[in-house]
Amino acid sequence: MPKSNERATPDLDAIAKRAYELYLQRGSVSGHELDDWLAAEAELSSAAAHAANEAPVQPVVRRRAARNESQSNRRL
Repeated sequence: MPKSNERATPDLDAIAKRAYELYLQRGSVSGHELDDWLAAEAELSSAAAHAANEAPVQPVVRRRAARNESQSNRRL
């Protein structure tokens, strides 16, 4: 059971298993690994938070710069 100051978060094995299930549901099409991982993380975090009656943990997602976008204009 998490302590009162800790958030209920799923472990990496559970996220990996759910991400793989999402991959299979999509027809085993590669190229969406990060999307699957983030969706699995959000789904499992939401379920864990709901079970612990907490707000879900939101993953941080950053936009990738386009290849033709200059380095000076990129912000991380």
